[in-house]
Amino acid sequence: MSVRNIDAFADRMLEGAPYIETIAGAELGPSAIQGRGMFARRAWAAGEVLCILDGQVVDVARHPAVIDALEWNALSPQLLLVRALRTSYGFINHGSRPNTRIDADGRTLRACRPIAPGDELTMDYFEQPVPPAYLAGPEAAVLKKNS
Repeated sequence: MSVRNIDAFADRMLEGAPYIETIAGAELGPSAIQGRGMFARRAWAAGEVLCILDGQVVDVARHPAVIDALEWNALSPQLLLVRALRTSYGFINHGSRPNTRIDADGRTLRACRPIAPGDELTMDYFEQPVPPAYLAGPEAAVLKKNS
């Protein structure tokens, strides 16, 4: 397994920690979906906020390399909310029956159905207004396979 640049950078900058904790009550673990995933240590009710996402707003047409190099979520097909360091959010895997969702503001991550301790946090990546380049890339093939 190759180490992505963002993971190597996090390891160096965070003194061995794999990510910055942004979802209190969740932890990293092996995922049956893909590699590693974020798992609930506590319960969340449907509609409850898990975290508020932050980052730098980046125009993907001007900086297309961020799609593959950094952690992000889409605000629109043209604008991404980009984070240079991996966060808890970056380990949420795609699922066809997700238990989390990002609100229309592009920043609020909340439970879209009840989440129990031990559940893997998942989201439907295709619900986001992702850039067309992302949907054409190799990640999209993996996502479609897991849908």
